[in-house]
Amino acid sequence: MHVPPQRESLPTDGPPWWLVIGPGFAALIGLFLLTVIYRFDGESPLGIDLGMSSQSLLLNGLVAYVVAAAIAFPAGLVLGARFPTSVTMPALALMFLGVLLVAFVPGSGLLLVGRVLTGLGAGAVLGVTVALIRRLRTGRGAATGVAAGLGVLALVAAPVLGGLLSEATGFRVVFVVAALFVLVALVVAGVIGIVTLAKPKHA
Repeated sequence: MHVPPQRESLPTDGPPWWLVIGPGFAALIGLFLLTVIYRFDGESPLGIDLGMSSQSLLLNGLVAYVVAAAIAFPAGLVLGARFPTSVTMPALALMFLGVLLVAFVPGSGLLLVGRVLTGLGAGAVLGVTVALIRRLRTGRGAATGVAAGLGVLALVAAPVLGGLLSEATGFRVVFVVAALFVLVALVVAGVIGIVTLAKPKHA
């Protein structure tokens, strides 16, 4: 009796491309916030206004952010593929609190806390973004290229745009505007998460 060959099960459980939008947008904001504390000429309106030395700003503003992001990135990478919304939403909440804290910080003492919170959130959403892109069914290469290009653009544009806005209005306005973008990302990620849960799953 001839038994017809069974078709190998294809990996159809990968995420749809639009699921990357929420954490991807948040990751771009996180990359923007990494370098926005400096101006395009290397000076820092934030450091000047808070009376910080360049070494103190480097440690409290940049190194603390990078270390926090590096700590949170593996969690986003491991958990983000299966629970993207559940990881993205708390991460964005941390980013929002951290950015607001930096925006209204009275002095350099609380800057470290704000940057650590923001870095933790940014690292987590970056991990989720990478995890989702790695599991895309189609267009993985294109998504990787677009995400990498936009990420570099965010890192480069932040000192320019942030510096110009800081010169005109002060550094606090820069972080208030960034907080609004984080809030938009929070709403987008929430809506996409709800749509994903409501969408019927095919066997």
